[in-house]
Formats: sequence, C-alpha cells, structure tokens
Amino acid sequence: MSRHAWREVKRQLRESGAAGVVAIVLLAVAGVWGGGFWTLHRWAERELLARGQATTVVAVARGPAEAAALHQRLAARFPAVRATVLAPRAVQDELARWFPELATVLLTLDEKNFPPLLQAEVAPGDEHAVAAWLRGQPETTLVESSHAWQARMEKAASRVLAAGFALVASLLLGCAVVVLLVVRLLVLAHADEITILRLIGAHDGDIRRPYLISGALLGAAGGALGAAALGAARFALRGALPGLTVDGWLLALLPVAGAVTAAAGAAIGLASLPREP
Repeated sequence: MSRHAWREVKRQLRESGAAGVVAIVLLAVAGVWGGGFWTLHRWAERELLARGQATTVVAVARGPAEAAALHQRLAARFPAVRATVLAPRAVQDELARWFPELATVLLTLDEKNFPPLLQAEVAPGDEHAVAAWLRGQPETTLVESSHAWQARMEKAASRVLAAGFALVASLLLGCAVVVLLVVRLLVLAHADEITILRLIGAHDGDIRRPYLISGALLGAAGGALGAAALGAARFALRGALPGLTVDGWLLALLPVAGAVTAAAGAAIGLASLPREP
C-alpha cells in the first residue's frame, strides 16, 4: 500500500477519537470474558470433570457398627474396590477442613451429630453396580457418587458457558456497531475528499482500503489488550488455581478475532460508499 494510504490510515485512527477507544475497550472486555470462560471451562473439564478419574462412592451408615459390617460385606462382594470407614469424629474434622470459615462451629458440636461414612474408590465402569448394591443394603441411609455430582456440575457449567458466550457475542456485536458508526462518520467527514479522489480516477478499492485497515487495527488493538489482561489474570490466579493455564493459541486468536470483527463492522459501514456524494 502507498505511503499516502498509510498516512490516511493514521489520520483516520486519530479522528476515530473516543468512539475508537470505546471499540477497543469493548473488544478487550469481550476477549477477557470469552477467553476467561473458555479457560475456566477447560480447567474444570481437566481437573473436576475428567471421565477417566476414579469415582468416589460415599454411603451414609446408620451407625458405627453398621458401617463396619457394611465395609466387610462390600469387600467380600467387590474385592477390587478400596473402601474406608470414616468415624463421626473423622467426618467432623473433614468438614472443618472443607469449610474453614465454619470450623469453629463444626468442631464445637457433639460428634454424635455426624454420621459414619463408608467411602469407596471405584473404577469408572463399576460405579453404578457398587452404588446400586450399597443402596440396597439396610445399613445405608444415603448413597452418592462423585460421578453424579460431576454430571450436575457439567450441566451447570455448560449453561454458564453458553450464557457467557452469549454475552461475548453481544459485546462483539456492539463493537462492530461502534466501528460501523465510526467509519460512517469518517466517510461523511471526508465526503469532499472522496469526491475529488473519484474525479481523478481513484478506484473504490483504493478509497475503501484505509477505512477497512483502520477498523481492523482498532479491533486488533482491542484483542491484544484483552489477551494481555487475560494473561495478567492468569498470573494473578496462579496461587488459587495452580492447574489453570491459558492456551497460547487462545491468546494469539484474540487479536485476530478482534481485527476480523472490527473489519466486518467497517465493511458494513462502507456498504453505501458508492452512493456518497
């Protein structure tokens, strides 16, 4: 592209003003939001919802004696299953570790308020058989498995992910509309210049190109800002979520997606350019 065209691009970027900044911010927010949701979704699938992990089946027993008897019968019925009995005091201590903000209250309660538990580590394929057998025993009052919890969590995560991406799509649409309006205003401001360019034989492609490049640069800047913010958020959360990683391809994709979105808005804004005076 000629030096004059690049000067035109720079001028349009300067003249985009506050509207251009709004477009950049919208794309940055969309990038952080969409990239963050995708990263958290992938982390949950890898760390919490992995299908290949061993399933934990927990049965609530009616009492310590019943829990011990149930443990013996489970070992005889399923020799490959590793099971342990948690006494009421152990259950109390475990809950206190899970909920440290309630630890003071939990540890002051009588341990008789906590039931004994039978906890079994089961291969993924044997989960249903073990859970069904435990539910049929008179010593149990409740049987739950981590797989059932995973299924509920996976359904909730899918809904949250869909809602998040719907918001991202709305932000991208808003950015495209802002770039469209910026380009339309620039076209109207440069109507006389466009007329002169046509009179001296300039092609429509030469006239349109600086506007498209300006829009794409605004979008790329917003995407790059979003990628930087997403990387910074990952760095800040590395202590709380050690397994959380941001894919490199995602960081590289954000500026490209921003440029494409903004260029599309600019192209729509130029749709009526041939009819301009």
